Amino acid sequence: MKKLLEIIVLCLLLSENVQAQSLLSIQKYLKDNINFLDDPITLSYLMNRCSAVYLYGSVVTNQKEPVSAEKFANAASKVYQFSLQVLMNDLKYEYYKADLKTKQEIDTMFKYYKKDGDDFYARTGKYLMNTYIGEDIESCNVLYQAFKQ
Repeated sequence: MKKLLEIIVLCLLLSENVQAQSLLSIQKYLKDNINFLDDPITLSYLMNRCSAVYLYGSVVTNQKEPVSAEKFANAASKVYQFSLQVLMNDLKYEYYKADLKTKQEIDTMFKYYKKDGDDFYARTGKYLMNTYIGEDIESCNVLYQAFKQ
């Protein structure tokens, strides 16, 4: 857990790009919740955000970069499983309740990413570059590596 906290603090050092958006960037969330990083609810939220952004990355890269899309989908699945484990082990949720809660949160977050990504694409022709969504993927990549250990 200590190693995980160190990795999360490292995410705080990444640059932050502020724009009109539906969600706070993960970097901003981490800064605002620095005192709660060992809380299971905070961890579950972060994992759900990462799962949602990875799913979004998979959707927008599916046509032109199917290998990247598959990697995003695999990462989303693994992070989702970790979120379930946090809810079941730390908060004693039953599998069904943890699964339902996690899927609902991921779905809601995915819709926000899609809305913001579509808006950004309409302005720039890009979905992920120079947006908080791309930054969230970078932050999640760091978190994902920490959770794999």
